[in-house]
Amino acid sequence: MIAAGPGVVPAKHMAEHADALLPFSQATTIVDMGCGPGQVTNAVLEVYHSHLTSSTKVIGADNNGQMLDQYNSRKKMEIEKGNSYWERADTLKVDVHDCAALEDNSVSHMLCGFVLFLVPDPGQAIAALKRVLTPGGVLAMSSMLDSEWVKLSMYPLQVRPDLSTFTKPNDCSSREDVTNHLKNAGFKDIEVIEVENYMAFDNYETVCRFILNKLPTAARVISQMTNEEIMKTQDKMLADLKTWYPTLPAKLVGKVNIAYCHK
Repeated sequence: MIAAGPGVVPAKHMAEHADALLPFSQATTIVDMGCGPGQVTNAVLEVYHSHLTSSTKVIGADNNGQMLDQYNSRKKMEIEKGNSYWERADTLKVDVHDCAALEDNSVSHMLCGFVLFLVPDPGQAIAALKRVLTPGGVLAMSSMLDSEWVKLSMYPLQVRPDLSTFTKPNDCSSREDVTNHLKNAGFKDIEVIEVENYMAFDNYETVCRFILNKLPTAARVISQMTNEEIMKTQDKMLADLKTWYPTLPAKLVGKVNIAYCHK
């Protein structure tokens, strides 16, 4: 569900539109910032691997070692499937707030999927991203606006309202806020495009377990709950989900802002 999940449509949009703004055939270094399981990397490599020069670097960057492990597992799986273009993908541990592991003016394409709207200081992070971009380089960044799975991920608080430890979005989600951040950093040619994304499912129980156990915010909360409380939460989710979508298969729907600009 992660590999085919809500990040796929935005990742493909980012890859296609970034190539239109600056063709990947001219790429020096492509960074999938906050790479997670590598959805953005895959969207780039799957379509554009033959466009890249032999010297083009492809990097999955994250400050979370577990996410980098997931990325490397995805790389191994893709290569075993015969997708040898994944062999050129490397990993780098880096904090988006300073991008200290990346040199100034070294990255032609900085692609940030669902990262900047959750970090403590998006302004600082965007300034760091601008520093490492080449002149004319492209920044693409996606922010979650709303989704049905995020609503469902909040259901544990209906059972245990005292466990409100969810990471809340900062001021880098709306079209206006994203545009202001990019303008303040000195980016140009700014555009923000709204797209829909989806979480497809063919089993009510499976999607509820996925949301509770695999979405980080929900997983942190249920780790502090008893089995009885977790089952009560899941029952509430199931009841509403079956009301929303009485027939299967179905798709939960979300909305995403994707911003593009040049340095």
